[in-house]
Amino acid sequence: MRWRTSAALATVVAALLSGCGHSDTSPPTTYDRPSRELTPQFAGAPALPPPDLTDDGPGSLVRVEPVVDNASFDSANAAAVKVVFRSTSGAGTPTQVTGVVAVPPGTPPPGGWPVVSFGHEMTGVMNKCAPSRAPDFWGYAAQMVTFLSRGFAVALPDFQGLGLEGPGHSVIDAATLGNNMIDAARAVRRVSPEVSSRWAAFGVGEGGLAAWAAAERAGGYGNGMEMVGAVAVSPYADLSPLADAAAAGTLTKGEQVRLYMMVLQSLAASPGFQLDAYRGGLARQRWNEILDCAPGNPTEAVRALDRIAPDDLRPRDLAATDDLRRRLSEAALPSPLPTPGSAPVLVIWGTGDTVVPGTGIDNAVVAACKQGDAVEVMRRIGDTKPVNDQVINSALSWLMGRFDGQQLADSCQGVT
Repeated sequence: MRWRTSAALATVVAALLSGCGHSDTSPPTTYDRPSRELTPQFAGAPALPPPDLTDDGPGSLVRVEPVVDNASFDSANAAAVKVVFRSTSGAGTPTQVTGVVAVPPGTPPPGGWPVVSFGHEMTGVMNKCAPSRAPDFWGYAAQMVTFLSRGFAVALPDFQGLGLEGPGHSVIDAATLGNNMIDAARAVRRVSPEVSSRWAAFGVGEGGLAAWAAAERAGGYGNGMEMVGAVAVSPYADLSPLADAAAAGTLTKGEQVRLYMMVLQSLAASPGFQLDAYRGGLARQRWNEILDCAPGNPTEAVRALDRIAPDDLRPRDLAATDDLRRRLSEAALPSPLPTPGSAPVLVIWGTGDTVVPGTGIDNAVVAACKQGDAVEVMRRIGDTKPVNDQVINSALSWLMGRFDGQQLADSCQGVT
């Protein structure tokens, strides 16, 4: 079973149809009609050279393993590998991160294939919840093909704490997530010499937070790479409204409850944080089962999640609520001290989203605009789904504009 915070991206498929002429007379019965069998544009996936395993810091490769017999990558004639690359935690500690890298077929444009670092949605906080460890990478291979088919090399980082033993995973650690996205883009260049230093980020939910954070950090931590922009869809930019929703007993049943539990688990190792001040009853009894991305009995795990009552996740007192709100506000974007050279960001969200609190995204956008960040907004009034065809097309069009050097059309337009 796959737990997800929101609907998966729809894969964009372009169909090329050739025109066929006709006449008023039928062709003879012996007419040799041309074959209608579609053949790939290229003979096959590109042959990747031996990877560059030189250890020279963040983005350098530790291990590379070919991906074989993946229907999505095979359909796109893409060459794909699973990687372990070096990165840095938000606290400045050297780490290693796993992920998947794919390179499109054909002849790259001058300067090499541009890169998209793809930030996945929240899959869990356990080591085993890494997309690279799941069959078909939890469906992300098909989503990566959307970008591969547009001529991008693509990196899908698992994020620190997923896929490898070591530091734990946090769904709200923006600095770490941003570093992982930047280093994943660097790692692509070590997989293939036909890859450009120009890159962009795209992400949804937790991945949206990662994409936005990468844009903030591009001018400092991202030295040596040229980030053109980031698309953050329903980002976990400011989850502090969850504290008040839990106190009021108004968390939306199901996925928002689980998101809140993931947030609490992410804070569990923080100094002075008392996890049991925020959980009780069934939530405490079934905590590990509900947080498991692949529970032994998925049906029972879903039932347990649905049966959690408001009191099971209500902070024990006003002080606990205030402390949680403060911690989440401190973790929120934008960073109070942005670095020069940050990249522009397109923030997309639906006001009817029942999982990611829209008020938090609104607050983050307003704060970013007040401090002069280059932000465009796409607020979808009443929409409950983070991603649909319109979102994907808008994101792709916006990213192509950034790679083409276009300036933002209406930075912070309509933001109050």
